[in-house]
Amino acid sequence: MKPFKNIDDQKILELSKFVLKMFLAGVIFQLIIYLDPDTYILQELLAEFTRQALSFAGIDLTRQGILLYGETNAYIVVQDCLGWKSKSLFVALVFASSSNILKHFKIILLGLAILLVSNIIRVLTTVYLSEIGIISFDIIHGILWRWGLSLVVIIIWFYWFRNMNT
Repeated sequence: MKPFKNIDDQKILELSKFVLKMFLAGVIFQLIIYLDPDTYILQELLAEFTRQALSFAGIDLTRQGILLYGETNAYIVVQDCLGWKSKSLFVALVFASSSNILKHFKIILLGLAILLVSNIIRVLTTVYLSEIGIISFDIIHGILWRWGLSLVVIIIWFYWFRNMNT
């Protein structure tokens, strides 16, 4: 007797494969965290890009390495500012949802490009809004954009998943 009468064995197998692949992706994710790759150059590039981009919006920042100093706050461009965790989650979701990840390489590249742009917007708006004092840094960074970038990942993946066989 099956406890879930409407779930067939094929669906259970598909779900099991998905969960196993997400577990494998999680192991790789944890390995990356453990290895702690040096991303200082990328962090410096993002800090400099942020400084230059916000100067066009009238926000003058001073940069020293990965530190940005504004009139009201100081910001440090840490490894997580690169948005690598969101990009990793997106790739993991596509990997776990596909039987042939190479077949979906274009969507992975497109999704990563969308997430790159979204992350740049996240960094710029966080510093900008914090500097002009509309919203506190903690609210912008800790709540709005942490959840916002996760939502972007889910939307891109869901759109791909719903349309991958059409």
